[in-house]
Amino acid sequence: MTGLWGALLDHLPGNWVVFKEWVYWEFLFKALWLVTRMAFIAIVLSIAVGTIMAVARLAPVRGVRWAATTYVEGFRATPLLLLLFFVFFGGGRVDLGWLLDIPFGDNFVDDAGRIDRFWAAVVALTLYNSAVVAAIMRAGILSISKGIIEAGRALGLTYLQVMRGIAIPMAFRRMAPGLVSQLITLFKDTSLASIIGVFELIRRGRLIYENPANGNAIEVLLVVGLMYFIPCYILSLIAARLEKGPETRAAQDTAVALVAKDPRLGLGA
Repeated sequence: MTGLWGALLDHLPGNWVVFKEWVYWEFLFKALWLVTRMAFIAIVLSIAVGTIMAVARLAPVRGVRWAATTYVEGFRATPLLLLLFFVFFGGGRVDLGWLLDIPFGDNFVDDAGRIDRFWAAVVALTLYNSAVVAAIMRAGILSISKGIIEAGRALGLTYLQVMRGIAIPMAFRRMAPGLVSQLITLFKDTSLASIIGVFELIRRGRLIYENPANGNAIEVLLVVGLMYFIPCYILSLIAARLEKGPETRAAQDTAVALVAKDPRLGLGA
């Protein structure tokens, strides 16, 4: 099998010699696993925090709206690279040594009690992308017919119950393309973590092609680019599936049923 792989690479234009050896693939796959973990954690946190902020921006309480608006507009207007510096260097001034005394706490800080580079990148990615997700989700909620929201309130549901059971599921379906586009951007933005010393894909790729014995920058970058493309394409497929998901259809059916119980409300905006 190794001989067949080597023969295939020999027929490709360019210098692919290093990719005949598993050690180089393993070196890059470790970086792919690192950025995948980083992106997954940041994606989950961004959707959770972003959804909360979107609901808070539409809350009937003025103070809650102001606080959420400050969060969203502040972090959305701040360059991600600057957030990385703020979290990493600013977090380095905070003594987090107490985390070393609790179970699994050493995963979040280094031996000196400062925030770990990996988690600094996760926090920065979450702060920026949760603000963007909040804006997307808010637009999705506002696009829902006012009649549907009013029907839920008329039947005795609280603001949070209407948001959780009707508005948010429908908004997710409507805004799925925009959300996935932002999540794909988040995955690619993990490459910026190299600026604070995280050995992600591009940085490891540079270590390979900057070796004078290799001199194959284009070939290495093509492989790195493919490693970015595959997860992003998978995210696009997931988005297409979510748009047809039974949960979102059920949410819309519930909303229509609520309106049907009180025809005076109607479905108009």
